[in-house]
Amino acid sequence: MSGWGRSRRCLFVFLLLVVMATVFFATFRTVDRRVLVGQVRGLGDGTGEAPGKRDALRFPAGTADAQSREHAVQGTREIRRERTGAAGRKVTSQPRTLKHGCRDGNAARDVSDLSSRQRWNALRHIIVNDEYRFLYCYVPKVACTTWKRVISVLEGRFSDPEHIPMDMYKFHVQNWTYLSHYPAASVAYRLQHYYKFMFVRDPLARVVSAFRDKFERRLEAFSLKEAWTILERYRQGPLSLQNVSRPNVTFQEFVQYVVDTPHPSMNQHWRSYLDLCQPCAIHYDFVGHLDTLEDDAKTVLSAIGADDKVAFPARSAFYSHASSEAAVNHYLSQLSPDLFRKLVSKYERDYNIFGYKLPER
Repeated sequence: MSGWGRSRRCLFVFLLLVVMATVFFATFRTVDRRVLVGQVRGLGDGTGEAPGKRDALRFPAGTADAQSREHAVQGTREIRRERTGAAGRKVTSQPRTLKHGCRDGNAARDVSDLSSRQRWNALRHIIVNDEYRFLYCYVPKVACTTWKRVISVLEGRFSDPEHIPMDMYKFHVQNWTYLSHYPAASVAYRLQHYYKFMFVRDPLARVVSAFRDKFERRLEAFSLKEAWTILERYRQGPLSLQNVSRPNVTFQEFVQYVVDTPHPSMNQHWRSYLDLCQPCAIHYDFVGHLDTLEDDAKTVLSAIGADDKVAFPARSAFYSHASSEAAVNHYLSQLSPDLFRKLVSKYERDYNIFGYKLPER
């Protein structure tokens, strides 16, 4: 074989090896990244997850795959540190009322009874703290900002819950640890062994609070989008330039929008407690109420052994239950009898589950 022929053959072999090596390393990096993301993030962060990640929560803890079982074992080793005043004390608010309200045949009684969507929506609303062994299902418009301030102090991010030196929007969207981030076996372990709590208020009072905060006092990006949707759907005639730049949604239009929107599609600020936290399927150790916020917060902090670590901020001096109730009645009085009945019906299960009296005209 001539020298030129041997050179061409060597060049061909060399190029073939380069191509094979490139394909190999590209495949390796892709697989390695997927494995790494799966191990660290568990079920993802709620946006753009792979189709199979939600389904990972379908199997019960006892039948989890080997990788999930190992993750749970490692997590158990990490969180078995003994602490004085840990969440060994079970304190339950209104246990009889919750059981009575959950007797509805359509209500899931266990996490395994939830659909994938219901399970995912609930778990991504539950903040996890492994050091103090608690799970907090945050409900917008029920002191969730204050509770996040307290939790950020317990996590060592800040020193004073009343003085958080950062923009509140960034504070809310920062990297909280949610139960949806864990594999199924770790989720099951924490649901069984951690102290679980949530806070509620009168459902229609929360709806009024959401409207006043998101459509009257300020217009954030999400509420601006919601406002345009509401005006396009319920406002007669073409929208004016002012309505586009500063939508003036009325309370009646907002309530009609709420009534017409299925719960799963609602914004979290007025979505039902049942859909956010699944209180019939997840057996919370304590359900606090906004009316007794400070006393209930002390109960929770004592139960998790953190009452000597942080003080729950006092409510604003200008707040009074009487003025809040008067404001709620003022807004509800603007509704027609038919629209009022539909709004009450929309949140009837929340009223029944948490023992609130159904409002009447």
